[in-house]
Amino acid sequence: MKLNNNGCHQSGCDCQQCSNGKFDCTGIRPFRAIEAACIPPSIPEPPKEETVAYGSFYDPSGDIVEVSPVTPPVLGQKIVFTTPGPSLRVDPAPIPNNNTDLQVATSGVYEISMDISVILVLSTDFNPHMAVQFGLFINDSILAIGSIFESEQFIATTHGEIVLLNAINTVGRTIQLRLNKDDRLSIRVFRVVNINIPGNIRYRFPSLVVTKIAV
Repeated sequence: MKLNNNGCHQSGCDCQQCSNGKFDCTGIRPFRAIEAACIPPSIPEPPKEETVAYGSFYDPSGDIVEVSPVTPPVLGQKIVFTTPGPSLRVDPAPIPNNNTDLQVATSGVYEISMDISVILVLSTDFNPHMAVQFGLFINDSILAIGSIFESEQFIATTHGEIVLLNAINTVGRTIQLRLNKDDRLSIRVFRVVNINIPGNIRYRFPSLVVTKIAV
Protein backbone atom coordinates (compact mmCIF):
# COMPACT_ATOMS: atom_id res chain seq x y z
CA MET A 1 0.00 0.00 0.00
CA LYS A 2 1.26 3.48 -0.77
CA LEU A 3 0.40 6.52 1.27
CA ASN A 4 0.94 10.02 -0.05
CA ASN A 5 0.99 13.24 1.87
CA ASN A 6 -2.71 13.84 1.36
CA GLY A 7 -3.80 10.60 2.97
CA CYS A 8 -4.68 8.52 -0.08
CA HIS A 9 -4.89 4.90 1.12
CA GLN A 10 -5.14 2.35 -1.66
CA SER A 11 -2.99 -0.66 -2.46
CA GLY A 12 -1.36 -0.96 -5.86
CA CYS A 13 -1.98 2.65 -6.79
CA ASP A 14 0.41 5.58 -7.15
CA CYS A 15 -2.03 8.19 -5.99
CA GLN A 16 -1.18 11.81 -6.65
CA GLN A 17 -3.06 14.96 -5.75
CA CYS A 18 -5.61 13.16 -3.60
CA SER A 19 -7.86 15.91 -2.28
CA ASN A 20 -8.95 15.99 1.36
CA GLY A 21 -8.44 12.27 1.78
CA LYS A 22 -10.84 11.46 -1.09
CA PHE A 23 -9.68 8.93 -3.65
CA ASP A 24 -9.26 11.16 -6.69
CA CYS A 25 -6.21 10.08 -8.68
CA THR A 26 -6.99 11.81 -11.95
CA GLY A 27 -5.22 15.07 -11.18
CA ILE A 28 -1.82 14.36 -12.82
CA ARG A 29 -1.25 10.79 -13.92
CA PRO A 30 -3.26 9.28 -16.77
CA PHE A 31 -5.98 6.91 -15.63
CA ARG A 32 -4.99 3.23 -15.86
CA ALA A 33 -7.17 0.20 -15.27
CA ILE A 34 -5.02 -0.88 -12.31
CA GLU A 35 -5.95 2.38 -10.56
CA ALA A 36 -9.71 1.89 -10.82
CA ALA A 37 -9.94 1.30 -7.08
CA CYS A 38 -8.60 4.79 -6.49
CA ILE A 39 -11.46 6.53 -8.28
CA PRO A 40 -14.95 6.53 -6.81
CA PRO A 41 -17.59 5.53 -9.34
CA SER A 42 -19.30 8.51 -10.90
CA ILE A 43 -22.93 7.40 -11.15
CA PRO A 44 -25.33 10.17 -12.12
CA GLU A 45 -28.50 10.33 -10.08
CA PRO A 46 -31.59 9.31 -12.03
CA PRO A 47 -33.97 12.16 -12.79
CA LYS A 48 -36.48 12.58 -10.01
CA GLU A 49 -40.07 12.03 -11.08
CA GLU A 50 -42.68 14.29 -9.61
CA THR A 51 -44.48 12.31 -6.92
CA VAL A 52 -47.01 14.96 -5.90
CA ALA A 53 -49.91 15.67 -8.23
CA TYR A 54 -53.58 16.31 -7.63
CA GLY A 55 -56.62 18.01 -9.09
CA SER A 56 -60.39 18.02 -8.85
CA PHE A 57 -63.61 19.10 -10.57
CA TYR A 58 -66.97 19.97 -9.02
CA ASP A 59 -70.37 21.49 -9.71
CA PRO A 60 -71.56 22.94 -6.39
CA SER A 61 -74.46 24.83 -7.97
CA GLY A 62 -77.02 22.07 -7.52
CA ASP A 63 -78.32 22.68 -11.05
CA ILE A 64 -80.12 19.61 -12.38
CA VAL A 65 -78.87 18.15 -15.67
CA GLU A 66 -80.96 15.79 -17.79
CA VAL A 67 -79.47 12.48 -18.91
CA SER A 68 -79.98 11.65 -22.57
CA PRO A 69 -80.54 8.14 -23.98
CA VAL A 70 -77.45 6.16 -24.98
CA THR A 71 -77.31 4.29 -28.28
CA PRO A 72 -74.20 2.07 -28.44
CA PRO A 73 -71.63 2.14 -29.90
CA VAL A 74 -72.00 5.92 -29.57
CA LEU A 75 -70.74 6.99 -26.15
CA GLY A 76 -73.04 8.70 -23.70
CA GLN A 77 -72.80 12.31 -22.66
CA LYS A 78 -69.95 13.61 -20.53
CA ILE A 79 -70.62 14.88 -17.04
CA VAL A 80 -70.15 18.65 -16.99
CA PHE A 81 -68.38 20.49 -14.16
CA THR A 82 -68.27 24.16 -13.33
CA THR A 83 -65.57 24.57 -10.68
CA PRO A 84 -62.00 23.25 -10.58
CA GLY A 85 -60.50 22.60 -7.15
CA PRO A 86 -56.89 22.94 -5.94
CA SER A 87 -54.48 21.47 -8.44
CA LEU A 88 -50.84 20.61 -9.03
CA ARG A 89 -49.95 18.86 -12.31
CA VAL A 90 -53.58 17.77 -12.71
CA ASP A 91 -55.62 20.46 -14.43
CA PRO A 92 -58.70 20.99 -16.59
CA ALA A 93 -57.93 19.85 -20.13
CA PRO A 94 -57.70 22.38 -22.98
CA ILE A 95 -60.80 23.50 -24.86
CA PRO A 96 -63.17 21.84 -25.85
CA ASN A 97 -62.71 19.53 -22.83
CA ASN A 98 -62.02 22.22 -20.26
CA ASN A 99 -65.26 21.67 -18.30
CA THR A 100 -65.43 17.86 -18.55
CA ASP A 101 -61.87 16.41 -18.42
CA LEU A 102 -58.96 16.49 -15.99
CA GLN A 103 -55.53 16.00 -17.59
CA VAL A 104 -52.47 14.60 -15.80
CA ALA A 105 -49.06 16.13 -16.48
CA THR A 106 -46.98 13.17 -15.23
CA SER A 107 -47.28 9.41 -15.53
CA GLY A 108 -47.82 7.25 -12.46
CA VAL A 109 -50.41 5.49 -10.32
CA TYR A 110 -53.41 7.65 -9.47
CA GLU A 111 -56.36 7.32 -7.12
CA ILE A 112 -59.57 8.58 -8.72
CA SER A 113 -62.78 9.25 -6.80
CA MET A 114 -66.11 9.89 -8.56
CA ASP A 115 -69.41 10.95 -6.97
CA ILE A 116 -72.75 12.11 -8.32
CA SER A 117 -76.31 12.60 -7.11
CA VAL A 118 -78.87 10.87 -9.35
CA ILE A 119 -82.58 11.60 -9.59
CA LEU A 120 -84.85 8.89 -11.04
CA VAL A 121 -88.46 9.92 -11.62
CA LEU A 122 -90.48 6.71 -11.58
CA SER A 123 -94.13 6.15 -12.38
CA THR A 124 -96.18 3.02 -11.84
CA ASP A 125 -97.88 3.64 -15.20
CA PHE A 126 -95.06 4.69 -17.53
CA ASN A 127 -91.65 4.12 -15.89
CA PRO A 128 -91.74 1.19 -13.46
CA HIS A 129 -88.05 0.39 -14.07
CA MET A 130 -85.26 2.89 -14.63
CA ALA A 131 -81.47 2.76 -14.41
CA VAL A 132 -78.38 4.75 -15.34
CA GLN A 133 -74.72 3.75 -15.24
CA PHE A 134 -71.66 6.00 -15.29
CA GLY A 135 -68.03 5.15 -16.00
CA LEU A 136 -64.59 6.75 -16.04
CA PHE A 137 -63.14 7.15 -19.52
CA ILE A 138 -59.51 7.75 -20.49
CA ASN A 139 -58.98 9.95 -23.56
CA ASP A 140 -62.64 9.58 -24.57
CA SER A 141 -62.17 5.96 -25.63
CA ILE A 142 -61.02 3.59 -22.84
CA LEU A 143 -63.40 2.59 -20.06
CA ALA A 144 -61.33 2.28 -16.88
CA ILE A 145 -61.61 -1.15 -15.27
CA GLY A 146 -63.75 -1.15 -12.14
CA SER A 147 -65.08 2.35 -12.68
CA ILE A 148 -68.77 1.65 -13.37
CA PHE A 149 -71.22 2.98 -10.78
CA GLU A 150 -74.98 3.09 -11.07
CA SER A 151 -78.41 4.06 -9.84
CA GLU A 152 -81.41 1.79 -10.45
CA GLN A 153 -84.98 1.58 -9.21
CA PHE A 154 -87.86 -0.79 -9.95
CA ILE A 155 -91.54 -0.65 -9.01
CA ALA A 156 -93.84 -3.69 -9.18
CA THR A 157 -97.58 -3.30 -8.76
CA THR A 158 -100.59 -5.56 -8.43
CA HIS A 159 -104.04 -4.07 -9.16
CA GLY A 160 -102.56 -0.63 -8.90
CA GLU A 161 -100.96 -1.29 -5.54
CA ILE A 162 -97.19 -1.14 -5.13
CA VAL A 163 -96.02 -4.55 -3.96
CA LEU A 164 -92.29 -4.18 -4.56
CA LEU A 165 -89.95 -1.21 -4.69
CA ASN A 166 -86.32 -2.03 -5.41
CA ALA A 167 -83.58 0.60 -5.38
CA ILE A 168 -79.90 0.13 -6.28
CA ASN A 169 -77.81 3.24 -5.81
CA THR A 170 -74.04 3.35 -6.04
CA VAL A 171 -73.53 7.08 -6.17
CA GLY A 172 -69.75 6.97 -6.32
CA ARG A 173 -66.64 4.87 -6.68
CA THR A 174 -62.90 5.10 -5.99
CA ILE A 175 -60.36 3.23 -8.11
CA GLN A 176 -56.59 3.13 -8.60
CA LEU A 177 -55.24 3.42 -12.11
CA ARG A 178 -51.91 3.76 -13.89
CA LEU A 179 -51.95 6.72 -16.25
CA ASN A 180 -49.59 8.09 -18.85
CA LYS A 181 -48.49 11.69 -19.21
CA ASP A 182 -51.22 13.87 -20.78
CA ASP A 183 -54.00 11.31 -20.26
CA ARG A 184 -57.45 12.91 -19.93
CA LEU A 185 -60.11 11.64 -17.53
CA SER A 186 -63.85 12.17 -17.80
CA ILE A 187 -67.05 10.66 -16.38
CA ARG A 188 -69.55 9.60 -19.04
CA VAL A 189 -73.01 8.10 -19.06
CA PHE A 190 -72.36 4.46 -19.91
CA ARG A 191 -75.83 2.90 -20.02
CA VAL A 192 -79.42 4.07 -19.62
CA VAL A 193 -82.52 1.93 -19.10
CA ASN A 194 -86.04 3.08 -19.96
CA ILE A 195 -86.10 6.81 -20.54
CA ASN A 196 -89.65 7.29 -21.79
CA ILE A 197 -90.10 10.91 -20.82
CA PRO A 198 -87.37 13.58 -21.09
CA GLY A 199 -86.02 14.50 -17.69
CA ASN A 200 -86.89 11.23 -15.97
CA ILE A 201 -83.20 10.62 -15.26
CA ARG A 202 -81.20 13.56 -13.99
CA TYR A 203 -78.05 14.31 -12.00
CA ARG A 204 -76.46 17.07 -9.93
CA PHE A 205 -73.48 17.72 -7.61
CA PRO A 206 -70.92 15.67 -9.59
CA SER A 207 -67.30 15.52 -8.45
CA LEU A 208 -64.08 14.07 -9.83
CA VAL A 209 -60.93 13.94 -7.66
CA VAL A 210 -57.58 12.74 -9.02
CA THR A 211 -54.54 12.17 -6.75
CA LYS A 212 -51.15 10.70 -7.67
CA ILE A 213 -50.07 8.09 -5.13
CA ALA A 214 -46.96 6.55 -6.77
CA VAL A 215 -44.61 7.01 -9.71
